[in-house]
Amino acid sequence: MDTQTKLLKQLIASAPHYISQQQLKQILNCSTTEIVNQIKALNALGHHIDSRSTAGYRYLGDQLLETSIHQQLKPQFRGLKLHLFDQVSSTNQVAKQTATQADNQVQVFIANQQTAGYGRYQRPFVSPGQTGIYLSILLPLQQPLTAIGCLTTAVATAVFRAIKQTTGITTAIKWVNDLYYQQKKICGILAETVTDATTQNISHLVIGIGVNFMRSTAIPAHLKTKVGALFTQIAPITRNQLIAAILNQFFVLYPTYPSGAFLTEYRQHSLLINRRVTLKLGDQNITGTVKTINNKGELVLATHNGLKNFNSGEVTKVYF
Repeated sequence: MDTQTKLLKQLIASAPHYISQQQLKQILNCSTTEIVNQIKALNALGHHIDSRSTAGYRYLGDQLLETSIHQQLKPQFRGLKLHLFDQVSSTNQVAKQTATQADNQVQVFIANQQTAGYGRYQRPFVSPGQTGIYLSILLPLQQPLTAIGCLTTAVATAVFRAIKQTTGITTAIKWVNDLYYQQKKICGILAETVTDATTQNISHLVIGIGVNFMRSTAIPAHLKTKVGALFTQIAPITRNQLIAAILNQFFVLYPTYPSGAFLTEYRQHSLLINRRVTLKLGDQNITGTVKTINNKGELVLATHNGLKNFNSGEVTKVYF
């Protein structure tokens, strides 16, 4: 374990209290200069560390930093245009409004907090500050969308990979694109399109990703049995690190998503395969056993009427 990692662990273990520089020198067996340099490096990553000459250092959490996210992107993606906000109504709404301005550049919108975040069917997505990742990717479309079922499953796979890479946590994917950890939802994904007012053709795709990074007291009581978080206490990484990893994984996967090559991995980490579920499709509730996710990203359900493939709908009940 390198000095920076050891230092971060000590700061997190001491939080919310200060730990003196002298204590850190003794514990880490390093010089004052090295501690000061590593504190600067941690702050650059987005870790918020308070420093007082008489008390030492205190870990306060993380803050979103555009420079930190950019530095952690793969070289080929460092030209991405990032927009960071402390608070917005919804990053998807901001992205869709930007799309109407005839801007054909790929852009990413990231917020510390959303006041009107939403998911499928316009359901509210609780988005408190300092504890979540709320980002939307705006993609101009040069040609019609293809393999829609593979698109949404690809986004879920990209987020799965990013979480695994940065935290070591293995999540489970609930078809189509929710991620679960310890049997609670920790990530939701929403894809929306923007139509050109003149041609009436789809001109842009917006991919919204919401991750519950840290447990928040703002989650309503009726959701606490259903909604979880990656971390319940101070996280060992920053949101900047996970955001950069999500963007890296997404933009690596996006150009080839129609091939469905990633679906083997998606299936391996499916929450639903071989489980009995209820699927809501319009006014219908269909119960059966999930056999697989096919190469089109469709749910294959064994019902009393035989095998059925579904490219839409919502799994409302999983029988564990």
